[in-house]
Amino acid sequence: MHRLRYEWRHRGPVITGIIIALCVLMWLVEQIAYYSSSNAFASMVYDMAFIPALTKSQPWIFLTSMFMHAPGVDVWHILGNMITLWFIAPSLEKLLGHWQFLALYLLSGLGGDAGNMVYARVLDDPQSWFQSSYGASGAIFGLFGALLVAYSRMHLDIRSLIVLVVINLAMPFFVPNIAWQAHVGGLLTGAGTSSMLIGTTAIRRVLNYTQRTIITVLVVVAVIVGIVLLCRYTSVWNSVLSLRG
Repeated sequence: MHRLRYEWRHRGPVITGIIIALCVLMWLVEQIAYYSSSNAFASMVYDMAFIPALTKSQPWIFLTSMFMHAPGVDVWHILGNMITLWFIAPSLEKLLGHWQFLALYLLSGLGGDAGNMVYARVLDDPQSWFQSSYGASGAIFGLFGALLVAYSRMHLDIRSLIVLVVINLAMPFFVPNIAWQAHVGGLLTGAGTSSMLIGTTAIRRVLNYTQRTIITVLVVVAVIVGIVLLCRYTSVWNSVLSLRG
């Protein structure tokens, strides 16, 4: 407990550790469901993965989906995301503070879900509306977006970071079953959110840490909700979606 209090006071990676622990715990539960019964895992995906058509009847999937990862013998999904998270998140948590970092992470995950909604609306067919997706990638790409903003504000060289982001964005061209639209949504949301959280010198004089955090959360959530509603209610499948979720 003394160590935890010390890390909290000194902006150590407390929230980062909690997020990783939750993701690993969720993955272990998925493993149990996956190997015990195919129906159990299918039910878990239906109830907790992000499925655009079910956002009305199951709004919690906006959050639960970002803590799920693919089960089975291929551990790269969970391992790759958690390693990436551990390497890039602590510096942001130290820079922003625990609560702003948590807001950034969750809002970026929601932005990834919004990216899935936009993609489903653009294709506007049953398969895209009922395609499930899950993972921390959208939120992690949001952290990349935040790093780009933070490094730019500090006048640091961001060329290597840009190359890393581009390589990761290009991965869906070489690796199947990657929701690139969630990555783009998370990246844009993370960049926008961090810009508001950090603020300009003038804004920091007027608004304190808590005020900037609250205003940012309200604005970003409002934008995401607007995007989700616009995608859903302008779809030609709206009547079907209303019946299913």
